[in-house]
Amino acid sequence: MLLIAALRIFFIVLHTLFWSVPVLLFSFFDPYAERSARLIRFWAKGNLWACGVKVRVQGLERLDPGTAYLFMSNHQSQFDILALMSVLDAFQLRWVAKQELRKVPVLGVCMQRTHQILVDRESRAQAISTIRRVKELLHAGISVLFFPEGTRSKDGQLLPFKPGGFAVAVETRVPVVPVTVNGSRAIMASGDWKVRSGEIDIILSEPIRINLQMNKKMTREALLLKVQQAIAGNHRSDTPSVPSVDASLVAPSSAPGRPTP
Repeated sequence: MLLIAALRIFFIVLHTLFWSVPVLLFSFFDPYAERSARLIRFWAKGNLWACGVKVRVQGLERLDPGTAYLFMSNHQSQFDILALMSVLDAFQLRWVAKQELRKVPVLGVCMQRTHQILVDRESRAQAISTIRRVKELLHAGISVLFFPEGTRSKDGQLLPFKPGGFAVAVETRVPVVPVTVNGSRAIMASGDWKVRSGEIDIILSEPIRINLQMNKKMTREALLLKVQQAIAGNHRSDTPSVPSVDASLVAPSSAPGRPTP
């Protein structure tokens, strides 16, 4: 078992090195590295296949591939990104991650060149910069993924959601898609290096549009609770109860729309 897990890690390293060359080369051909982002999908799917991980998705029909969204997902494993990239392959997708990943050889450079958003989670000063960068990507038709828990859950329970991504959502006013990931913790739990085969289920909830009937702070808090409830409602493990929210503040989007510049 340990040998198989080690071989899987070895494959992921070699596979990452293999795809890093074309990803870096193609990143110079367009301003948002969209060609490189398409190649990253093959990297993600190849790693999933080699590790014996199958990904199932529900709710994909609710989304319009021509629309830029803010995806808000729970976070259980390093494999969450691979699984989400594999099922959202119709979208140009970038994600928000901790800045420490810059230091990872090869991977850090590829993330920077493909315009992934690396942030210092302890710095409030980066909030404005992050909003600006996400807004720029959304305006270019590129969707952005947030993990509002801020880190991977160690026991499978939902962690408290941080407000940063929801502040971005209120500022940009694009549809927000709650995403529930189940099963990835069994593939590779936080703090564990062993990769196991298995299945990951991804549930995409109805996109939520933002109604600024109240001030931005109240709208942000209502949006956070609405997303938290949607994710918790599809989460397989026992989850903490979440407060109710006034649905008039944030309601399911009746029709997808383009982001506000």
